[in-house]
Amino acid sequence: MHKGSVNQMASDQQNWGVPFPGDFSDWQGDTPGGTPEDVQWEVQQLAQVRFQPWVRHELLRLLEQRRAGGRGVVEFDFLPVQVGFDTLMARGELLITTESYLGYPGGVRWNGRVHSAAKPYLDSLGLRAAPVDCADLEGRVLRLVPDEHLDAHVLADIARNLRLRGHSASLSYITPTAPVHKHPPAPLPGPGDTTLALAPRAAVRPAKVAKVAVIDTGITDQRRTDGLLADIPRTPQNIDPLNRFPVSGPDQYLDFDAGHGTFVAGIIDQVAPHAEISVYRVVDTDSVASEVDVACAMIDAVKAGNQIINLSLGCQTHDDFPPVALQAALTVIAELDAAKPADEKTIIVAAAGNCGDTRPFWPAAFPEVTSVGGLNPNMTPSPWSSHGFWVTCSTVGQGLFSTFVAGQESPQVDPAATIFPAPNPFAIWSGTSFAAPQVAGAIARLYQAPGVTPRAALDQLLQVGVPIPGFGQAVQILRGI
Repeated sequence: MHKGSVNQMASDQQNWGVPFPGDFSDWQGDTPGGTPEDVQWEVQQLAQVRFQPWVRHELLRLLEQRRAGGRGVVEFDFLPVQVGFDTLMARGELLITTESYLGYPGGVRWNGRVHSAAKPYLDSLGLRAAPVDCADLEGRVLRLVPDEHLDAHVLADIARNLRLRGHSASLSYITPTAPVHKHPPAPLPGPGDTTLALAPRAAVRPAKVAKVAVIDTGITDQRRTDGLLADIPRTPQNIDPLNRFPVSGPDQYLDFDAGHGTFVAGIIDQVAPHAEISVYRVVDTDSVASEVDVACAMIDAVKAGNQIINLSLGCQTHDDFPPVALQAALTVIAELDAAKPADEKTIIVAAAGNCGDTRPFWPAAFPEVTSVGGLNPNMTPSPWSSHGFWVTCSTVGQGLFSTFVAGQESPQVDPAATIFPAPNPFAIWSGTSFAAPQVAGAIARLYQAPGVTPRAALDQLLQVGVPIPGFGQAVQILRGI
């Protein structure tokens, strides 16, 4: 074999799993034992919280207190479990497809019998139908609201019975940016470490750039002096308020998930500096969003011409059935994409979740969604990451560095009450929430090449990946610590 061929094979093997070799330096450096203790503590918490019901349930009770009585605030209930993650649901309602409620032509055939509309059964239970607050889902999905308050377990039993009768119905799920809440981000370990994390930014704008939508907690209106995130449009509708809760009177601290969307947008900006990023504020600053609101934002993002959508949010569901509204949104998006060539269809990237098990995490588990699991910095599976056959790919999810917001964390979730100083706050954070935007950014970056479509960019990224059972194709983009 020719020596040049041997060298090329060695080079290819060395770069296997690395789509952008040499572009992203290890900002922490090569110092042995350089992983900060706070990152280690954070990932231990991510792995252990599934076994700590007292931690999860106390936080959920605290979240309920912080939002009680607020106008326009999503109220939630939850179905508690001892091991795993509690099912969060919008209080006092179910979701059902309009066809299931009113009946299909000829009825629904199930277990050898023909079943018609669910309406008579629901009428007998005192459940009335109401429209969802999303024009794009009108005629597709309905809310089912009881005449009198029903316990979360009762509603879950009704949803299960409806499915046994052959109807497409479910709880109305909450899709937060974490199963309950991830530990707050850590500050940088010391001054002067920020510049190493940022990839070189080409001075010449590519001939074509991708439009990427971030559906999250919004974007901060705090302006930085380093120029990062400057090109992301700010509107009253997408600004992260940072300090909305408690509704009885906001305190001096950042809300529990303030800055999440800013951190996610910063990761995409690092990987694909020229991408046109737009941010949709759907999740509130305490990490709560209804699946209906997320579904509507997904459709809005596609209508606005975004080619890539990043969803660093999601949930597990009761009985592992897919959420009705999210499934309907994907149907609408498929209809909007029908007029496009196959390789120009919208790419939806979603975090696989931090549940540490193989149960599907939605919307990541939908077949048409690119789901992203989390790896350790050495490219081995993270024990806290959700995984399974439904995971498309994975990348480093531990100790990611990105843009953050100025303010102080609440001692209710951060014992150190960490302060992030203006004007250019950075932070370190862990979770599949921060693995997903790396993949979204990588697709946007590869799309910039002449003749490359969004689908071709995704395929190209996956071809580079190293297969890991349960974690799909593993790629290294940002290093993490």
